Amino acid sequence: MALSTSDLFPHIIKLGNFFKTGADYYSALKESGATSSPDVLAAYIDMQMISWNPKISGKALLDDPTKKAAARMLAGLIINMTAIGS
Repeated sequence: MALSTSDLFPHIIKLGNFFKTGADYYSALKESGATSSPDVLAAYIDMQMISWNPKISGKALLDDPTKKAAARMLAGLIINMTAIGS
């Protein structure tokens, strides 16, 4: 099955929204003096993704383990990018 950009674009935008939500949460934690591990941040992002069930042509793109892996990847990116800016 060939995927078109128009099929993927809305899902990529949604992932970006989850990245932004996670980054905002992480920033708020840091500003309050709290620390957060990648696993805690990933759990927060995963909770935000709970009702997200992306599909293309009626077929689900993510199962629960893959969604958790995506949340963990976003958490790692957020933490690593924050460390670069420090």
